[in-house]
Amino acid sequence: MSRLNPREALEVSPFDTGVFSWKMRIRAIQENHWLQIDDGREEDLLEKKKGPVGIHLPGSETASLTLLKTIEYWLIERSISLPVIDDSLHPIDQCGRLIQEDVCLMERISDSWLLTAGSVCFPTHWDPTSKLGLSLDDIHSPVPRYNADLLPRPSNFMDRISDEMLVARTGWSLTACGELPLDRDHKIVQSDPSKLIVRVERQTLRKVPNSKAIAFTIRIHRWPLEVIKNDFALAKDLVGALQALPEEVKGYKTETSELSQRVQKYLSNTK
Repeated sequence: MSRLNPREALEVSPFDTGVFSWKMRIRAIQENHWLQIDDGREEDLLEKKKGPVGIHLPGSETASLTLLKTIEYWLIERSISLPVIDDSLHPIDQCGRLIQEDVCLMERISDSWLLTAGSVCFPTHWDPTSKLGLSLDDIHSPVPRYNADLLPRPSNFMDRISDEMLVARTGWSLTACGELPLDRDHKIVQSDPSKLIVRVERQTLRKVPNSKAIAFTIRIHRWPLEVIKNDFALAKDLVGALQALPEEVKGYKTETSELSQRVQKYLSNTK
């Protein structure tokens, strides 16, 4: 489970209340808050060694190597030790072995932003290999209402990211599984609703220096529902977000939908 509590790990509530609509919810963050280091780092990095090797297209080495140097510099500047890493790995793999976040590289090729490399050990119900080489919009094509709610804003926003910009956003889901990787089907019966998991992705975007690439990091946080219940405002936001989910989105977020009623009942019970 996450060593940081929700208020430490997230700049804002991850739960969007009101009438449902997919939103980018981008916010500026400071350089010191780009990556997150906590006392679970050693455990998370050991878990990454068990995960799959990275994915990458030919030609992604240069931007990946620049990103690796950027991450190393960020860690060294903050007196954070660098683990010993096999330097025969592709540089995007080396990036992923340094930090608790998963990391992807998006590059502007022709008129699209394409996923050209990634070190994704802790996916949330998606297969990184199947997305390699796809455009930003094609990656999100399975998401209901993506076109109606968001196009063309994601690509336009990526075009506007400057060297000085550093931004974050969040996404969330409910699950009965506490594992970091959720890349396969799992059937876990959790009778205690307080132990159900709120899984939050804290995502950041920044330009890779001297390139046409954007680095996209994904930090997975997992909190038992009892942690959310102890924060009245977050609990209220989660209930509101669950009540606002439209039917087509429930079909996409299947486990969240299946757990929704149990979660709402637990959070609404003040006894």
